[in-house]
Amino acid sequence: MQISIELDLPGIISSAVSAERIQPIVDKAIAEAVSSAIRDATGYSSPFRKALEIQLKDAMPHGLAIDDVAKFQHMANAAVVKAVHGANAATIQAAIAEGLSKVMPDVPASIKLSELIEKAREGFHKEKHEAFYAHYEPSEYGGGWFYLDSDESTSDKYRADMCLAFNQKGEVYRLKLDGHDITPTSLPNASGKFDGLLLSLYVGRSTIAIDLDADEVESAAEAQYD
Repeated sequence: MQISIELDLPGIISSAVSAERIQPIVDKAIAEAVSSAIRDATGYSSPFRKALEIQLKDAMPHGLAIDDVAKFQHMANAAVVKAVHGANAATIQAAIAEGLSKVMPDVPASIKLSELIEKAREGFHKEKHEAFYAHYEPSEYGGGWFYLDSDESTSDKYRADMCLAFNQKGEVYRLKLDGHDITPTSLPNASGKFDGLLLSLYVGRSTIAIDLDADEVESAAEAQYD
């Protein structure tokens, strides 16, 4: 028995590569290529990522008033979107600086631990003859952990309402405010100038300079008498 099969190869190929069949494949390939290019261009170590970090840090005012944190986030998002759509990257700095410079309080680029304790006393509305909880635990690698609470009877550092973790350069990399850890995507539930100071430390607009040891920190938080 002889079987003879004739194939219309040109027709089969033409059908296989028809626009209806090939378009989804092309679309998928293009989407994957674009996604890969975006990841490469804006990834963790990309020049864009580093430049954006510098722009935002330079544009952000020293102090963050709590009521304006949401405004800052909204304006930052809007500025980034506008920049991505073709505007110069300097738009990010200009938009944030213009919108926030008038409403955000300023703080020094560096603040001593002794000054931070005095700011805490003011923030807790404590008179000199009143005490509050303050505990400094230095790290063997430099920096350390600074715990604060308006309740002087706080005996466990982990129960303190506030905690700042900072490195040897005085840069705060972790902040607990009102008993809750602050993250880059969260909005803090807090109020007052002292909370704004702590936030400015957390976002890198100010650093901590160590001028007291652990015992001196606790002593500074005790009731003060002339």
